[in-house]
Amino acid sequence: MSIPKTPKGLSNRITKIRSQLSAFKREYGFIDDGAGARYYLFYLYFLLADNRRSSEFLRWFEKECPDDSGEPFQLLCWALILNRMGQNGEYQLARTMLSNIYLIPSLLGFEVEREEMSHLSNWAEPDFIEYFPERVQENITEVDLSWIHERYHSDSFQRILNRHIEINHELESTPRGEKRSALVKELYNLVDTIG
Repeated sequence: MSIPKTPKGLSNRITKIRSQLSAFKREYGFIDDGAGARYYLFYLYFLLADNRRSSEFLRWFEKECPDDSGEPFQLLCWALILNRMGQNGEYQLARTMLSNIYLIPSLLGFEVEREEMSHLSNWAEPDFIEYFPERVQENITEVDLSWIHERYHSDSFQRILNRHIEINHELESTPRGEKRSALVKELYNLVDTIG
Protein backbone atom coordinates (compact mmCIF):
# COMPACT_ATOMS: atom_id res chain seq x y z
CA MET A 1 0.00 0.00 0.00
CA SER A 2 1.30 3.43 -0.87
CA ILE A 3 1.34 6.02 1.89
CA PRO A 4 -0.46 9.32 1.21
CA LYS A 5 1.77 12.39 1.20
CA THR A 6 -0.52 15.02 2.77
CA PRO A 7 -2.13 15.21 6.22
CA LYS A 8 -5.56 15.20 4.53
CA GLY A 9 -4.60 12.12 2.52
CA LEU A 10 -3.34 10.38 5.67
CA SER A 11 -6.50 11.28 7.54
CA ASN A 12 -8.75 10.07 4.72
CA ARG A 13 -6.87 6.76 4.47
CA ILE A 14 -7.10 6.27 8.24
CA THR A 15 -10.85 6.90 8.17
CA LYS A 16 -11.36 4.48 5.28
CA ILE A 17 -9.37 1.65 6.91
CA ARG A 18 -10.94 2.14 10.34
CA SER A 19 -14.40 2.10 8.73
CA GLN A 20 -13.63 -1.14 6.88
CA LEU A 21 -12.33 -2.85 10.03
CA SER A 22 -15.35 -1.65 12.05
CA ALA A 23 -17.80 -2.78 9.36
CA PHE A 24 -16.23 -6.23 9.33
CA LYS A 25 -16.52 -6.43 13.11
CA ARG A 26 -20.19 -5.35 13.05
CA GLU A 27 -20.97 -8.03 10.50
CA TYR A 28 -18.90 -10.92 11.86
CA GLY A 29 -18.24 -10.02 15.49
CA PHE A 30 -14.45 -9.83 15.18
CA ILE A 31 -11.74 -8.09 13.18
CA ASP A 32 -10.25 -10.15 10.38
CA ASP A 33 -7.21 -8.43 9.02
CA GLY A 34 -5.15 -10.85 6.99
CA ALA A 35 -3.82 -7.96 4.89
CA GLY A 36 -2.24 -6.24 7.91
CA ALA A 37 -4.23 -2.98 7.72
CA ARG A 38 -4.10 -2.73 11.53
CA TYR A 39 -0.28 -2.45 11.25
CA TYR A 40 -0.44 -0.03 8.33
CA LEU A 41 -2.59 2.25 10.52
CA PHE A 42 0.39 2.69 12.87
CA TYR A 43 2.48 4.04 9.98
CA LEU A 44 -0.29 6.48 9.08
CA TYR A 45 -0.81 7.72 12.65
CA PHE A 46 2.95 8.10 13.11
CA LEU A 47 3.13 10.25 9.97
CA LEU A 48 -0.01 12.21 10.85
CA ALA A 49 1.59 13.23 14.18
CA ASP A 50 -1.72 14.07 15.85
CA ASN A 51 -1.40 13.12 19.52
CA ARG A 52 -5.13 13.23 20.26
CA ARG A 53 -6.05 10.96 17.35
CA SER A 54 -3.08 8.68 18.00
CA SER A 55 -4.06 8.29 21.64
CA GLU A 56 -7.63 7.36 20.67
CA PHE A 57 -6.32 4.87 18.10
CA LEU A 58 -3.96 3.20 20.58
CA ARG A 59 -6.87 2.70 23.02
CA TRP A 60 -8.94 1.21 20.17
CA PHE A 61 -6.12 -1.09 19.07
CA GLU A 62 -5.43 -2.39 22.59
CA LYS A 63 -9.14 -3.11 23.05
CA GLU A 64 -9.68 -4.75 19.64
CA CYS A 65 -6.35 -6.59 19.29
CA PRO A 66 -5.19 -7.30 22.87
CA ASP A 67 -3.04 -10.34 22.06
CA ASP A 68 -1.56 -9.09 18.80
CA SER A 69 2.15 -9.93 18.56
CA GLY A 70 2.81 -7.07 16.14
CA GLU A 71 5.31 -6.62 13.33
CA PRO A 72 8.63 -4.78 13.63
CA PHE A 73 7.82 -1.51 11.83
CA GLN A 74 4.41 -1.23 13.47
CA LEU A 75 5.96 -1.76 16.91
CA LEU A 76 8.61 0.89 16.18
CA CYS A 77 5.93 3.39 15.15
CA TRP A 78 3.99 2.55 18.32
CA ALA A 79 7.06 3.16 20.49
CA LEU A 80 7.81 6.47 18.76
CA ILE A 81 4.20 7.66 18.95
CA LEU A 82 4.19 7.01 22.70
CA ASN A 83 7.56 8.68 23.23
CA ARG A 84 6.50 11.74 21.22
CA MET A 85 3.35 12.00 23.36
CA GLY A 86 5.54 12.06 26.48
CA GLN A 87 4.47 8.57 27.49
CA ASN A 88 6.67 5.57 28.20
CA GLY A 89 7.42 3.86 24.88
CA GLU A 90 10.16 1.64 26.34
CA TYR A 91 8.10 -1.53 26.40
CA GLN A 92 7.08 -1.17 22.74
CA LEU A 93 10.67 -0.33 21.77
CA ALA A 94 11.85 -3.50 23.54
CA ARG A 95 9.18 -5.48 21.64
CA THR A 96 10.48 -3.87 18.44
CA MET A 97 14.04 -4.92 19.25
CA LEU A 98 13.08 -8.53 19.94
CA SER A 99 10.75 -8.81 16.94
CA ASN A 100 13.71 -8.15 14.61
CA ILE A 101 17.11 -7.85 16.27
CA TYR A 102 18.57 -6.18 13.15
CA LEU A 103 16.11 -3.28 12.81
CA ILE A 104 17.35 -0.95 15.54
CA PRO A 105 21.08 -1.40 14.80
CA SER A 106 20.35 -0.77 11.11
CA LEU A 107 18.32 2.33 11.96
CA LEU A 108 21.22 3.60 14.08
CA GLY A 109 23.64 3.11 11.19
CA PHE A 110 25.44 -0.03 12.39
CA GLU A 111 26.42 -2.90 10.12
CA VAL A 112 24.19 -5.90 10.67
CA GLU A 113 25.13 -9.50 10.08
CA ARG A 114 22.74 -12.41 10.29
CA GLU A 115 22.87 -14.17 13.65
CA GLU A 116 23.03 -17.93 13.16
CA MET A 117 20.03 -18.81 15.26
CA SER A 118 16.36 -19.68 14.93
CA HIS A 119 14.33 -16.93 13.32
CA LEU A 120 10.71 -17.66 14.11
CA SER A 121 9.28 -15.77 11.11
CA ASN A 122 10.35 -13.88 8.01
CA TRP A 123 9.73 -10.67 10.02
CA ALA A 124 12.68 -11.65 12.24
CA GLU A 125 15.13 -12.10 9.34
CA PRO A 126 17.69 -9.36 8.57
CA ASP A 127 16.45 -8.90 5.00
CA PHE A 128 13.01 -7.89 6.30
CA ILE A 129 14.54 -4.45 6.95
CA GLU A 130 14.52 -3.88 3.19
CA TYR A 131 10.73 -3.47 3.46
CA PHE A 132 10.95 -0.59 5.95
CA PRO A 133 8.45 1.99 4.64
CA GLU A 134 10.57 4.83 3.28
CA ARG A 135 8.18 7.59 4.40
CA VAL A 136 8.23 6.27 7.96
CA GLN A 137 12.01 6.06 7.97
CA GLU A 138 12.33 9.62 6.62
CA ASN A 139 10.12 10.95 9.43
CA ILE A 140 12.21 9.53 12.26
CA THR A 141 13.90 12.58 13.76
CA GLU A 142 17.28 13.03 15.41
CA VAL A 143 15.44 13.31 18.74
CA ASP A 144 13.76 9.94 18.03
CA LEU A 145 17.11 8.38 17.11
CA SER A 146 18.77 9.76 20.24
CA TRP A 147 16.06 8.18 22.41
CA ILE A 148 16.30 4.87 20.52
CA HIS A 149 20.12 4.90 20.84
CA GLU A 150 19.99 5.61 24.57
CA ARG A 151 17.45 2.87 25.28
CA TYR A 152 19.04 0.31 22.94
CA HIS A 153 22.42 0.68 24.66
CA SER A 154 20.98 0.61 28.17
CA ASP A 155 21.83 -2.31 30.45
CA SER A 156 18.22 -3.53 30.56
CA PHE A 157 17.83 -3.62 26.77
CA GLN A 158 21.20 -5.29 26.22
CA ARG A 159 20.42 -7.85 28.91
CA ILE A 160 17.19 -8.99 27.28
CA LEU A 161 18.69 -8.81 23.77
CA ASN A 162 21.63 -11.02 24.75
CA ARG A 163 19.35 -13.49 26.52
CA HIS A 164 17.02 -13.53 23.48
CA ILE A 165 19.95 -14.50 21.26
CA GLU A 166 21.23 -17.09 23.76
CA ILE A 167 17.83 -18.76 23.99
CA ASN A 168 17.45 -18.88 20.20
CA HIS A 169 20.89 -20.49 19.95
CA GLU A 170 19.91 -23.04 22.60
CA LEU A 171 16.67 -23.84 20.76
CA GLU A 172 18.71 -24.90 17.72
CA SER A 173 19.91 -28.00 19.58
CA THR A 174 17.35 -28.54 22.33
CA PRO A 175 14.93 -31.38 21.59
CA ARG A 176 11.23 -31.21 22.43
CA GLY A 177 10.55 -31.68 26.07
CA GLU A 178 10.51 -29.88 29.37
CA LYS A 179 13.73 -27.91 28.84
CA ARG A 180 12.67 -26.69 25.39
CA SER A 181 9.24 -25.67 26.70
CA ALA A 182 10.89 -23.69 29.51
CA LEU A 183 13.18 -21.92 27.02
CA VAL A 184 10.26 -21.02 24.74
CA LYS A 185 8.28 -19.69 27.71
CA GLU A 186 11.25 -17.58 28.84
CA LEU A 187 11.74 -16.30 25.28
CA TYR A 188 8.13 -15.12 25.02
CA ASN A 189 8.25 -13.48 28.45
CA LEU A 190 11.61 -11.71 28.06
CA VAL A 191 10.14 -8.37 27.11
CA ASP A 192 8.16 -8.34 30.35
CA THR A 193 11.43 -8.24 32.30
CA ILE A 194 12.43 -4.86 30.85
CA GLY A 195 13.08 -2.31 33.54
